[in-house]
Amino acid sequence: MAVLNKEFIEFDKKIKLTEKKIYDLKKSRKGLRDQIRKWFKDEKPEELQPKFHGQGSQLMNTSINPLSRIENGNKIFPYDSDDGIYFIEKKGEDNKRSINEWQEWVYKAVENYTSKKPEKRNACIRVTFSDGHHFDFPIYYKKNGDIQLAHKIDGWTDADAKAFYEWYNDKKNKQIERNTRIAKAWKDYQENENDGLKLPSGFELSILIVENYVEEDNLDDSFRLTMKAILEELEKPDHFKCIRPTTPEGENLFENYSSERKNNFLNYLRSLVEDCKKAKEECNYRKASEILRDNQFGDRFPLGEDRDEEEKSNKIEKCLVGAVVNPKPYAN
Repeated sequence: MAVLNKEFIEFDKKIKLTEKKIYDLKKSRKGLRDQIRKWFKDEKPEELQPKFHGQGSQLMNTSINPLSRIENGNKIFPYDSDDGIYFIEKKGEDNKRSINEWQEWVYKAVENYTSKKPEKRNACIRVTFSDGHHFDFPIYYKKNGDIQLAHKIDGWTDADAKAFYEWYNDKKNKQIERNTRIAKAWKDYQENENDGLKLPSGFELSILIVENYVEEDNLDDSFRLTMKAILEELEKPDHFKCIRPTTPEGENLFENYSSERKNNFLNYLRSLVEDCKKAKEECNYRKASEILRDNQFGDRFPLGEDRDEEEKSNKIEKCLVGAVVNPKPYAN
């Protein structure tokens, strides 16, 4: 059986954000924050000045380099970043402003920051740069210690993004981080290859991996068995669920999945688990890696050597035999 631990680790290094990319994204975030602060300082009174708190995968160390897309004939790289904007209730004040009003203010604050117009989405204002990377700015209102998210459809909803990444960071280890990044890269490749496919979000995949994590020294074994554990759990009767561990605690994030989206996810997950199993059972490193490269991860997944696992075992055995030193007879 081919052990692809080395190939999985190399794959993780390829998809993980570099220090340079992290610096560039932080620089973009700082520029946007400065722009928003300036607009609110110029346009709104002191009690309506925003505060910021980063959130999302960058604070969990699970962000990935996305595959490039072609948009209007241009190659773009859709890096996804989130930055929460918080408004704190002052004494004696109550939030009577509409969600549309809050969103309009943030929209105006960032309107001319990039060449592209911002988007008013259900739960955030999105700012997109010319190279394709974007920042989502969800709006929160904090009152009496409770935090609520502005959502155009659901209204003000209980939410605490900070609590989630603290939950994840408390549960994680290096293998969980790697599993999460690899699962996100799998999602990225499959959605890029299949128009209209919508697999679970990185947020949802992160929860599933933590809750079903299988600890193994080898990354290929840990990823394969963790994905298998997720599949087996979701296939149980009435167990197609992803339960949010933080506010609003107990929410099933899969509750509104259509039957088509549910079946698509399970089918693609079955395919992933089956191919991981085939790769594990294949003796030749090259053939094992080709199974995952061709069907699941794309050409970012490295090719293994064109040799069999048996060759490696025999070589190790010969080395061990050769290392045995016969004792010299005692001198007379």
